[in-house]
Amino acid sequence: MTDKHTSESGHWYTEEGEPKYTIIGANGKERNTTLADARKLGLVPSVTGIIGVSSKPALERWKITEAIKSAIVLKIEQDETIDEFVGRCREHSKLVGQKAANRGSEIHHEIEQGFVSGKSSESYLAIMDWLNETYPLEKWKAEDSFCAKQGYGGKIDLYSESGIFIDFKTKDDLKGKDPKRLVYDEHGMQLSAYVQGCGFDKAERVSIFVDREETSLISCHIWDDTHEKHKAMFNSLLEFWKLNKNYDPVEQWANIESSIDKEEKNVS
Repeated sequence: MTDKHTSESGHWYTEEGEPKYTIIGANGKERNTTLADARKLGLVPSVTGIIGVSSKPALERWKITEAIKSAIVLKIEQDETIDEFVGRCREHSKLVGQKAANRGSEIHHEIEQGFVSGKSSESYLAIMDWLNETYPLEKWKAEDSFCAKQGYGGKIDLYSESGIFIDFKTKDDLKGKDPKRLVYDEHGMQLSAYVQGCGFDKAERVSIFVDREETSLISCHIWDDTHEKHKAMFNSLLEFWKLNKNYDPVEQWANIESSIDKEEKNVS
């Protein structure tokens, strides 16, 4: 498995579907892969990177709330300017978000290890109990990466050969919450992008939320017939991403193949 050196929005994949999150730079040191590298190598952006170009009202509300909390907790210091205080509050609230993200990564890793190596954890066991009850006899694949013919890639948390696609999310204070109120269009788009990228016309899509503190507590949402809507939404964002970045991986694949053909002809 490939380590997560960068945020998911900074992930890139090869045409063969292999992760290419980092490369070796001219100085011989490993660094994060950039858009410039992607152009040269014909890499594709991640599903989350594409969805990231859209606004996320719920996330923005959460950020604002955390910033307000920081302002209340920190208090302005003597001789500190308003701008300095605002900057300190901003950095403090970022730490809260980073802590939540790190905890989410830890839980994802625990779940992954359960499916890959059989290592037990509260989150893995809770998920397996639900899966065995809801989808008995299914064979599951965890953390498989892919590259879609449309010019994007990703790594799927979990899916089955029959076409059940599952994505894991972590959440605070999950107890008593209705899973229907936890999901947003971006979650549906992510799963629909995976379904399309793996060549399925239709598939079951499931969002599973895991409580960050009480990891044995999960809440599962099986999506209804919104796949076509979410697929269309994602493809619109994909087209916007290509135009905005002035980079179309599909066109680049053709350019690279054409260059190789010319070189082979010159050699012969």
